[in-house]
Amino acid sequence: MRKVTALMLCLFILMAGVSPITVLADELPVKAFSADVELLRQENDSYIIQVTVANKGEDFSGTVQVIFSVSAQGNCAYNTEITLPAQGKKQFTITAVSRAVDTARGSCTVNFLDEKGRVLQAISLNNVFGNTISSIPVGILSDNFSGLTFMDAGGRSFMIRGVECPLELEEVIPDRLTEQLSGLYFLVIDQFNVSSLDEEQIQAIEDWTKDGGWLILGTGAYAQETLSGFSKDFFDVRIRQVHEPGEQNPGTVNVSQYGYYYGFTDSGVDFTKMSFAELDYNYSGGYYLYESAEFPAIIGALENGALSILNISLGEKELQKLEDYVIQSMYEEVMRNSSSYQSYASGTSNMDYFGKRMLTFIDGKNTSIDFTWLQVLIGVYVVLAGPVLYLILRKCKKREWYWICVPALGLLFMAGVFFFGRGARVNDTKVYSVTLQKDDSDRMDTYFLAYRPGVKPWDILLQEGYEAAGPGWDGYYRGYNSNSTNYRYTVRNDSGGLSVGIVPGENFENAYLYAGGKTEKKGTILGTGIGGDGITAAYAGTITNQTSRDLDYLAVYFDNSILVFSDVKAGETLDLNQAVHESRCIYQNRSVTYYENLMYDMVGLYGSSSRFPYNQDDMAALLIGVGAAVEAKPADQEPVIILGLIRDYEKAVAEECNEISYGCIYSYGETEGL
Repeated sequence: MRKVTALMLCLFILMAGVSPITVLADELPVKAFSADVELLRQENDSYIIQVTVANKGEDFSGTVQVIFSVSAQGNCAYNTEITLPAQGKKQFTITAVSRAVDTARGSCTVNFLDEKGRVLQAISLNNVFGNTISSIPVGILSDNFSGLTFMDAGGRSFMIRGVECPLELEEVIPDRLTEQLSGLYFLVIDQFNVSSLDEEQIQAIEDWTKDGGWLILGTGAYAQETLSGFSKDFFDVRIRQVHEPGEQNPGTVNVSQYGYYYGFTDSGVDFTKMSFAELDYNYSGGYYLYESAEFPAIIGALENGALSILNISLGEKELQKLEDYVIQSMYEEVMRNSSSYQSYASGTSNMDYFGKRMLTFIDGKNTSIDFTWLQVLIGVYVVLAGPVLYLILRKCKKREWYWICVPALGLLFMAGVFFFGRGARVNDTKVYSVTLQKDDSDRMDTYFLAYRPGVKPWDILLQEGYEAAGPGWDGYYRGYNSNSTNYRYTVRNDSGGLSVGIVPGENFENAYLYAGGKTEKKGTILGTGIGGDGITAAYAGTITNQTSRDLDYLAVYFDNSILVFSDVKAGETLDLNQAVHESRCIYQNRSVTYYENLMYDMVGLYGSSSRFPYNQDDMAALLIGVGAAVEAKPADQEPVIILGLIRDYEKAVAEECNEISYGCIYSYGETEGL
């Protein structure tokens, strides 16, 4: 019986094509490496992380792998090819999306892999960012730094990523400005001639702000010096007049009226003792700037960052009377206007969460299987198994066991089918990409839904321009092994470019991935005079597609109403009321108060697609864009959201695969009631 069992086992192994003896490579006893991980800064909802590695052993050529422990979304591994000579030391940076790191006070493992992918050494690091975010660096660029030290708000703290952190002032030296910017959360410029900086330095400030920095400018008697150095493309704010202390001019501005700011009044600040700059700003080009109700300032979002321009100089001695809580709220207001604030605050907008969930509902039925291996196994079993088994038993003089062994071999066959069945793959490797871009921005965010072949580790090579990648957001938490040496998502940066992928947990598991980077601006979608009464189907306003692309669909979302139009050509101006009456509006809802209802209304989840006059995948992609636009809108503002959906957008994947690409270009406008 033992002989038959052994023969059957050997037969199954030969049928499976697996060597009877599998040699596992032991972890090599190499302890020559050291590593350190440090957070440099955060921008565009990503961490810029510096990795320092040293080698006390022999020359090393392989991969440094940094694995972040993320209990909810599944650990993420960032792989970087590196050559490190004996006794050598190197530094490099990786850009990890916030979902990959989860919290700034997490832990990580640094693995050194040889060219065969074997782990030579693993180094565990705990609380790797703990010391980095112990305070909030505030840069002060001023010729009067000592007069601005009260801007530390008396050491008051406020919440950054779930941690109470105090403000820490740092004097910015013009010659070191670009270097210092990378470590700042806020930059305050006051009583300083910005025009004295060179063009590269001014551009660095503008880029830093757009990438997520928070910029505060003081004016007053120094308004011309402070504002003149910046480009109009950065912000379009003009100086009407600077009023001297005590000046009363009812025809333009009465400085005493600004005493109503309660924080200033409570602190005993007298505006008549200060110079006051009367500022004007371009509503049409920068409507997201607005006059603050809390401070004498113009404030608003600038791409991922935010800007506050005060009508007074922060260096005025009168302002040193301000209570600490007023100064703290001055910082907090500019933070709230930034889309990157969501990265620092807890939680995210309901609409954004809802929008990202839409990725889950794009083509959820792509489960075609390749039965090649199953056909091979059936052929082997029918043609070879029976005769071979009979010959083996005959040689062993155990032919009477044939009818006992046939069922046993059948069980082994089914086990083989199960084993190889895990290799059955989706016939057509398919990737859905939805790329989001604000019309006047050169930043892009792409969310992927990918159907991967089989259960092997899988990744996609991204087009040029992508700088960050990692796990996407599918609306649900997907746990993995909490062991820090295991990982679910992978990001590789080598000579071929940036790749992102996944280590699957089971067959047909969809991959939800994200990547972000820079791209070219696509033009403007301009909306003017948009409004509606919310009761009848009467609408006002026009939208002009000033991009170079035809829009397959155009969505207008305002005052809990949404309209979706089809086929808006490049250069075309759409009159909303006329387009509705001409039946170009394929979907409208004037009472969008619960986002889940919008999802079920626009995307059929239970086989009811025949009632829709549009492709459901198109609407799911469009709602992803609407969700992102709602999340990124200026704080405390409810602008019109205008979004154009483009099919067959620029491919996000550089290698060949069946990619269905969507582009969502969005902009904001102002509402006007009928």
